[in-house]
Amino acid sequence: MGGGAVRDGPGRHCRARHGAAFGFVPISIAGLAGVAKQEAGLASGLLNTSQQLGGAIGIAIASTVAATHFKTLLGEGQAPNAALTGGFHWALWVCGAIALLALPVTATLARRTTAPAGLEGGSPSLEAEKATHRLEEVSP
Repeated sequence: MGGGAVRDGPGRHCRARHGAAFGFVPISIAGLAGVAKQEAGLASGLLNTSQQLGGAIGIAIASTVAATHFKTLLGEGQAPNAALTGGFHWALWVCGAIALLALPVTATLARRTTAPAGLEGGSPSLEAEKATHRLEEVSP
């Protein structure tokens, strides 16, 4: 094998950084598109929270599957390296299956183009602010 962290690591890390940039930026743009200026902070916070929570849940699922299958393979008498590889193999398959199951949900949510009832005129907070200003103008 003969690999080393200095020789092999920088290229992999560089690809990972670029992959993350090409993944998170389009997701952020899509998540914030069409959001009113007054609601941009809230939308950004929800987007970041969703990404962090989704990542934490995904890692919890993947590590549970990997550890469980690793222990099963060790119990069957396989070598530790082979058992660990088998555990990661199953974990990646489970993550891939979850991603494929998420595609129809994403397609369904992306098709929604109409605003929910009551939001067609703008955001509720903006409408409440306009009503407050009208009330202040009318009251003595």
